[in-house]
Amino acid sequence: MSEGKTEQSARTRALLIEAAEKLIALNGVAAVSSRQISKAAGQGNNYAVGHHFGSKDDLLRATLTSHNVPIERLRQKCLSEVGPDPGVRDWLRCLVGPEVEYLAQIGAPSYFARFFAQVSSDPSATALLYEETARSEVLMTILDRFYATLPTFPDDVLEVRNNLTRHMVVNALADIERAAEDGGTRTAPWEHERDLVVDALTGMWLAPAASR
Repeated sequence: MSEGKTEQSARTRALLIEAAEKLIALNGVAAVSSRQISKAAGQGNNYAVGHHFGSKDDLLRATLTSHNVPIERLRQKCLSEVGPDPGVRDWLRCLVGPEVEYLAQIGAPSYFARFFAQVSSDPSATALLYEETARSEVLMTILDRFYATLPTFPDDVLEVRNNLTRHMVVNALADIERAAEDGGTRTAPWEHERDLVVDALTGMWLAPAASR
């Protein structure tokens, strides 16, 4: 009996995660309530989110984690395949590639990239992304090695380019996902999609800072 309840609870949690991801991807974090998520997941109990996760923020964390676990494996693979003398572009490929590859693996329709973009743009939820980032030892390693390859920039230049990188990656992934759902208007292999983003980021990061 206990095992049956555990399996049922796991299925309900998965349905709530799926419903939250789609609703938030299409409508934004603030526009979606826990009650709406419960209803979309087919739950008669309007408080199913609280019962299974504790809070809406905890549900958002669980949704991010459900994707970050497989993405982390792809990051580790990319890290292990970096050549003997990697440069800026190599490390940017390890930052962008695993997420683009993951989108290709899960196929269309998917809502993860747009969900991620909505969470990233919501001031009340952005902290959750930083929590997830800090938990990834592989990502921290990639970032450390990336920064070590850069020219020396003033702190304000680094801050602006970091922010631009985050916005560019998040929105590029959402665009790739949206295009796939719209009927494959962009049918390029995922490696090509990755390289388009990496090329743009490499140009930005290697651009000289204005003299002062």
